[in-house]
Amino acid sequence: MTSAAPHDYDAVIAGGGIVGTACALTLAQRGLSVALVERDILGGGATAAGMGHVVVMDDSEAQFALTRRSQELWHKLATSLPASAEFETTGTIWVAADEEELAEA
Repeated sequence: MTSAAPHDYDAVIAGGGIVGTACALTLAQRGLSVALVERDILGGGATAAGMGHVVVMDDSEAQFALTRRSQELWHKLATSLPASAEFETTGTIWVAADEEELAEA
């Protein structure tokens, strides 16, 4: 376990997945002193399980706008990522589990 020297931070972010690191980046870009706390490797938890997949959901207009904006920001950030980040543009296949879901699709 690595421990940082005592320090005063403007913000402490718990979790170094895609959401935590995005929050930390945004705050740091705004000039705040940020500590990002992750128990394992960055992006190794839920983000790794979801493969960094940012899906545009449309259950509501607000959710659609938020997830679409998240996807736009993720694609913009990708241009500055090293090749080792393995950014890939992929799609999603939704499979209807029943007739009701099929009708909805």
